Amino acid sequence: MPPLPQPTPPVVVSPAPTGQDAENALLEAFDWGQTLPATPKLKGSVAVQYQWLRAAATFDPGHGLPANPFATGRGRREAEAVRHLLQAPKEQLGGALKALAIRESGTALALWRWGQVQAKNGSFDAATRRSWEDRLLIAGPNMTRGYALRHALCWALMEQDEARFAAIRSLAGTASDEYLSGFQRLFGLLGGPSPTLRLWALPALEYSDLRLDQLGGTRTWICPTEAGPLPELPADTSWIIPSASGSLGEREASLSESLLGEGRALADRLRAAGRAAFFAPSRAAFEGLGLAWFPILIELDPKGDVRSIRMGDAAPDKP
Repeated sequence: MPPLPQPTPPVVVSPAPTGQDAENALLEAFDWGQTLPATPKLKGSVAVQYQWLRAAATFDPGHGLPANPFATGRGRREAEAVRHLLQAPKEQLGGALKALAIRESGTALALWRWGQVQAKNGSFDAATRRSWEDRLLIAGPNMTRGYALRHALCWALMEQDEARFAAIRSLAGTASDEYLSGFQRLFGLLGGPSPTLRLWALPALEYSDLRLDQLGGTRTWICPTEAGPLPELPADTSWIIPSASGSLGEREASLSESLLGEGRALADRLRAAGRAAFFAPSRAAFEGLGLAWFPILIELDPKGDVRSIRMGDAAPDKP
């Protein structure tokens, strides 16, 4: 007897992505530094809005402009206003930032990427930089608002400007209180004794609890390693290398197998180069102090107290 025919499985048709789905996927990839997803099949105004977001994510913020995909209407006016602002003379930027409407996510992303370059290369004066940060803090998707909050706080910390910190807190709202508390702790370190961390000396790979002023310099550079040659450090600068995983408890005294392997690999590189540094395997220890974004440059005064903290967006590219 022949076997009974099997029922044909139903064809599952995936729903077409919405504009919000597509935007979220692009922003997530951008945030993680991944290749942007392929452009989905969208229709009408949603498709044009996505094109503007993609243009904002891919243009050269140092030399180019994002292409304006809007043919007419409010979207075109907003995109043209951004393109004009990105080319405006310095003396016109303050007014242009205040006048700029940010209704499109692409507008916020283009403004963020362009301004980040201006702040890094010193093109912004303090007032213009703050106007740019403030504009992004109150409009646009959560991602760019978070970027702007981090940037503003890092610079306020570097400038030791508590009035600016209070202004940022007011703009950010209570939803960011936990985020802001880490910076509050860092402000509390300024002018006080340098903090103590449990560090493994490299290349010996032996641990001690050390204050920053006991590391052998008045400057401490906290930054992971990268492939290639080790960075050159100026005189009087010690180097703390955070673990890639940071999984060790703050007060633990033994390294796990994975952390031991990571430490030995760093020790081999440093030994071959005739260099020394310190290995920090606990992310919790940094987070407890408020040190959340690398690189970090901490400078001490002659007494060993903390003179300044430059972190994340406000840190130099090199020690």
